[in-house]
Amino acid sequence: MNAVVNLPANLSFNVLGPVAVSSTDGPLPLGPARQRAVLSALLLAPGQVVGAERLTEAIWPAGPPGNAVASLHSYVSHLRRQLEPDCPPWGRNRILRREPQGYVLAVEADRVDARRFEDLLREGRQLLREGRYPEASRVLRTCLDLWRGAPYAELGDYEPAVCEAARLEELRLATLEALWEAELAWGHDYVTAIAELGALSARFPTRERLGWLLMVALCEVDRQAEAVAVYNRIRRALAQELGVDPGRELRSLFARILRDESVGRACVAAR
Repeated sequence: MNAVVNLPANLSFNVLGPVAVSSTDGPLPLGPARQRAVLSALLLAPGQVVGAERLTEAIWPAGPPGNAVASLHSYVSHLRRQLEPDCPPWGRNRILRREPQGYVLAVEADRVDARRFEDLLREGRQLLREGRYPEASRVLRTCLDLWRGAPYAELGDYEPAVCEAARLEELRLATLEALWEAELAWGHDYVTAIAELGALSARFPTRERLGWLLMVALCEVDRQAEAVAVYNRIRRALAQELGVDPGRELRSLFARILRDESVGRACVAAR
């Protein structure tokens, strides 16, 4: 069931970091940790009914207390007052509503920063495919600027939140790869690119695309020996952690470097 309403234009919801709701007047106070967890759980499925049992599981993963139902009602009531302060005490709430099957946070998905992040990522990738590198870079940076920390951290080990957070983190890494692909193809600031890609490749040593981009950036400034060292580090990490060899693309780049062929931003643009 979908049940969304036209929200005030200034209201936005943020899950890419500590859960937050913002308006033109600033952030809304969302109360104690479990109350914020209620909002986080509802934001896993904006516009859809979430059963009370599912909310209880998200808020009390170790098992609910005896007063769980009353506490849940109290948390929802306090959130309603923050989201719709002008709603009369006995009025029908439009944003956070009780339905026969549970509760619904009736917001359009594009009011949630995670959805805007994915929309911007698609736009940035399309610009990258079209060879519009400066525009792609700007869009992808805007995309990454939405992140303030770990998604859905309020929900701890609640499995749906863990899975969604992992999916979003994977997309964030893909965004970083797309950003630096655009930056290198544009020929913009290799010193910064090498520093950023070096840190990312060290943090994610088996992520071959980051290593590939770092090797290209190093070759662009005639640091081929360091590019070879990066390849060998990735090869060792893949063997030790996954028991595999580097993929075809990384091996091909390594071979070109050993043959002293031209490797640089044209290599990225031609990909």
